[in-house]
This record gives sequence, C-alpha cells and structure tokens, in this order.
Amino acid sequence: MKEFLEKFSHKLIEQAPQLAYVITESQNKRYPSMQLLEKELYPFRISLVELYAESLVMEESERIDKLKKWGEQAGAEFAKYQTISLDMMLREVPNYRNIIGTVLKHEALAADLSAAEMYDVISLLDSTVNDVTYFFSVPFVRYEKEVLKLSQTLITELSVPLVSINEGTAILPLIGTVDHDRALILHERVLHNASKLQLEYLIIDLSGLQNTDTFVAQQLFNLFDALCLLGINPIVSGISPAIAQTMVNLGLSFGRIRSFSTLKQALDHIGR
Repeated sequence: MKEFLEKFSHKLIEQAPQLAYVITESQNKRYPSMQLLEKELYPFRISLVELYAESLVMEESERIDKLKKWGEQAGAEFAKYQTISLDMMLREVPNYRNIIGTVLKHEALAADLSAAEMYDVISLLDSTVNDVTYFFSVPFVRYEKEVLKLSQTLITELSVPLVSINEGTAILPLIGTVDHDRALILHERVLHNASKLQLEYLIIDLSGLQNTDTFVAQQLFNLFDALCLLGINPIVSGISPAIAQTMVNLGLSFGRIRSFSTLKQALDHIGR
C-alpha cells in the first residue's frame, strides 16, 4: 500500500497543472467573476492538488499539521477578496474529490488493488479533503465575523449622532432600540463629544426610540447623571404618551431633568 500511495502521489504532482486547469475551467463557468482572479487562483489550485498528493504519504499527525498551516494561510488570504465568497471556494471541494478520484481509479486498476485496499485509499482521500475544507473555512469564517462585527460597530456608532445646533447646545436623537452594546457606545461617545464641544445643554430626543423598559430607563438616567457631573444640562424631548405611560408603570420619574413632548418645545425653553 505504501508503495502504491507514493506512486500515486508522484502521479498527482505530475498532473497537478492539468487537474488545476480543469478545476479552473469548471469554476469559471459556474462563477464568471472568478475569471478576474484566475492568475491568482490557478497557481493556488496547482499547489492544492500537490498538497493533496503530499498528504497521502504522510503520517496522520504530520498531515494534520501541514493541512492546518496551509488552511490558516490560504483561508485568511482569500477571505480578503471581496469577489470571492466561502460558498464559491467550498464548491470546489467536489471537483478535487472527483478529479483526484478519477486518477485514483485508473491507478488502482492498473495496480490491481483489492477492494479493501481501494477502500482504505478512498477513505484517506476523503479524510484529507474534509480536513482541507475545515482548516480553510475556519479563518475564512473568522475574518467574515470580524468584518461583520466592525460593520455592526460602525452602524451602532452612527446610530448615536451628536448634532450641534449652536455653540453651547446639541441634540442627541435616539432612534431604534437600545441594547447593551449600543448603551456602552452611547455613554462613551456622548460623554466624550459633549465634553469636547463644551456644551451647556444636551437635548436627548426620544421620539424615534422603539423600546422603553427598565434597562433603557436606567441607561438614560445613568447618562443624565454623568452629564450633570460634567456640568452639562440634559433635557429630554419627544416624550410620547406610550413612553410616559411606561415610565409611570415602572414607577420612574425624570425628576429634576426637564422633559418636553416635542423637540420644538425643548428648543424654545433653551431660547427663553
């Protein structure tokens, strides 16, 4: 068996350029956008066929280490290409399995392998293909999660804009829902920017706020207290009947914080 695997490995390495070409043609037909990266993908496919070939004659521990190292590097590299998705790359897996399997069939018949020996070789090839898929996918998914997290952070930061309307006054319109992550960014950005702008008044408009519960109310009161410690007067506007009723049901009161039903009323109060 060892002699056959070594011979088969050499055969795959010799045919790597042709096999990679067949895979490239298949993928270009399925995903025309991949043609734009053919110069990068074709050498990658050659090296992957060679990797399969070399892995077949390695001990399991050595094979796993090599595939893991390859997957970390290749997955991280290709994840950065905006025109390539993980789905596209995973669609290549059956191509390698089928094409290498075809070569294996001819070589096994020529070597007159038994059914048991053929089963062992196919199992080894399947295991290698599965490991390649896994180790390639891990950094790819990790990169996409990092990009998604960054996008969510940017969106959340944009959802707490501080709008300056004159030298000493700004408006903070709260739109949508306030969760734990947004509350943290709300406190950090608002306090930093309000202090930087040297505000006297900050109008916090709640007319676009969708959720009002104990958590949201507590976050608002914490923000009010922090603003007061900075010498900034918080003013609340956009108090709808639903928000007012919720506050009453929760037994909460804005206390010394001035509140108004509309933004215009809050601005008129500051003007007076």
